[in-house]
Amino acid sequence: MVNYCVCAGCTNSCLTEHRVHHFPSRKSKAFRLWVRFVQVKRADFTAASVTVHSVICSAHFTPESYRQGDLLESQMGFRSKDHVRLIADAVPAVHLMVSSSKPKDPLETGAGGTGGPSATTASASRNALHRKLSLSRVKPELVSVGTQTERFERQSTPLPSPVQSEDESFPDVTDRFDLSWAPDKEMCSESSDEDNPEEPMQESLNDSNVADKFIVCLSELMCLFTVCSVCCGETQGQIVYQEGTYIKIKQACTACGYQRFWQNQNMLHRNMPACNLLLSGAIHFSGCMATQTIRMLKLFGLQCISASTFFRHQRRYTIPTIVQTWQDQQRRIITELKEIGGGLILSGDCRSDSPGHCAKYGTYSLIEDRINKVLDLQLVQSSEVPNSTWCEIEGLKRSVRFLKDQGMQVSALITDRNRQVAKWVREELRPEGTSHFYDIWHVGKSLQKSIDAAAKEKDCEDLKLWKPAIVNHLYWTAASTPNGDPDVMEAKWQSMLNHVQDVHEHSYPSFPRCEHPPLEGEARDKQWLEPGTTVYRGSTAAIKLESLTSKKTLLKDIRQLSPDHQTFSLEAFHSLILHFAPKHTGFSFLGMYSRLLLAVLHFNENGDRDVSRTNSGEARYAVRYPRFRKGGWVVRPINEKPSYEYASALMVSLREAYMRSPQSLQEDSNILSSAAPAPLSTHHKIAKDEAVGEYLQRHSRFKQ
Repeated sequence: MVNYCVCAGCTNSCLTEHRVHHFPSRKSKAFRLWVRFVQVKRADFTAASVTVHSVICSAHFTPESYRQGDLLESQMGFRSKDHVRLIADAVPAVHLMVSSSKPKDPLETGAGGTGGPSATTASASRNALHRKLSLSRVKPELVSVGTQTERFERQSTPLPSPVQSEDESFPDVTDRFDLSWAPDKEMCSESSDEDNPEEPMQESLNDSNVADKFIVCLSELMCLFTVCSVCCGETQGQIVYQEGTYIKIKQACTACGYQRFWQNQNMLHRNMPACNLLLSGAIHFSGCMATQTIRMLKLFGLQCISASTFFRHQRRYTIPTIVQTWQDQQRRIITELKEIGGGLILSGDCRSDSPGHCAKYGTYSLIEDRINKVLDLQLVQSSEVPNSTWCEIEGLKRSVRFLKDQGMQVSALITDRNRQVAKWVREELRPEGTSHFYDIWHVGKSLQKSIDAAAKEKDCEDLKLWKPAIVNHLYWTAASTPNGDPDVMEAKWQSMLNHVQDVHEHSYPSFPRCEHPPLEGEARDKQWLEPGTTVYRGSTAAIKLESLTSKKTLLKDIRQLSPDHQTFSLEAFHSLILHFAPKHTGFSFLGMYSRLLLAVLHFNENGDRDVSRTNSGEARYAVRYPRFRKGGWVVRPINEKPSYEYASALMVSLREAYMRSPQSLQEDSNILSSAAPAPLSTHHKIAKDEAVGEYLQRHSRFKQ
């Protein structure tokens, strides 16, 4: 079937040797722009008029609407005109005038070029020569190795030798390959639209930091340098320099003497290959483990930077970029909170970098519950405090000191039941007007463990049936007391002991009776515990429950339960940290700190995602079977997919900061390094020869 152009007065089609392009997806912005273009000359044309056979010919597009690399390859004979693709956001812009002459196809002229018999003849000669060489070419002995390359340029000028500087230097030319690496300790697939082959396989972005990069085998790459662009004679390319992802190729023609140098990427600030720096940034900013990622790339055969190069880039460039980005965001958050007014409502908790009580680092985080964003984060190394258990209180002190320096007042602080924190807040913050509350989940978790242990004792099995109701009553105690009156919350909690024994009138003035309606029929699914008022009367289960729920420490904590705000967002943030800084891997202080800040940037950008919805607008839910439910299930809403704009912004900042001044980044790195505590392993060092000698001496007796 022949598809004719839908534009007014245009009869072009594939029969007139024009490319025809189907309309883009109706969901895209470009679709509306295509329809508006046609409506300029056809007022009756609407979006409903577009069918699967509706097309616009190439005469209505400018050369800039096509991928420039495809155009150049088409001119050189390496790609047919039918495979020249539009860019992702291409929109028709040329209205044809009524004329007897045949409209000129932009694919025949290229980007800013001129068409003519000479160009056509040269193109045909190159095509014939290319086909001849392709048929007679034997398989090269080179191993197919992956590399990164950008669009092929027809004309290029010889490149000067790289200029060496103090910030970066190329290795010796004889050592061309940066191949050293050492082992160390969620994705969505996209499919191409076969019904619309001229559309790009993947959306192209305008940002030069994320320009399209393709994997090409070395043997196929060198085929691009087998034809001289001047005399069309046979030539052979030669790799003259390689550093990580950077490759420089020399092409020389013995027939006419023409030669040129080609490189697959540009240089940043004189002598830094762009993709080498951006690859380091992409690995770091995405939270990947560097050694594992580089090992995967090497296993695939893709030429990339070495692990030592990555860690050098991380220390000098990527860590200062992350720290600067976080400091800018933190200043904006503080400004926003000052405009909101009122005291801060903070959730605070500490996280260790490793399981158990032998942590190297302790991370204390503060989230402002009104805006659900991380306000401050402090990393404490265990060598800075008496032992690992002191990291939490030290981190809180540093955060509060920072907030006071910013002129911020803490109105409420919600934490777990850490006794060190409770004492310090009582002595230092409460006189300044700070209210200290306990998170209900932490109290309920401890209560559940106590009930599970008691239910295993003789004649106490009924407590297991009552455990969910008792924990729910704990949450209701705080939620039903919005003013946080401690006397009312304590009375409501102690009324539970009467309720489980079918006694619903209480002797507490602040809570004289239960608020539930009469429990009959299906509302009664558990056996009442036998009444008992003392340890000598009543059922064993009731007596055991009373001893658990009437402890002075528990009653004191219940009086401090938080009625409005909890720390569940903080727990979610701590789970997110595992993606960027897993506990099975050890990091340097700055390496750990930078990964924590990446988690902060990710959380602050995605902490308030809406619930995902279907095409009909209904909310989406999922059924989960968590381990703590022990076979039970829960229903959870499915949130929208997270965004990673912060990572793209970091890539832009890294490139711009390096191009502006690499020395400034290194100075910031030196400042950060001087402020970091000394590594734990530097307290005492021994000469390697001495250590090996002692080792061999100790083990020599086993060989006799």
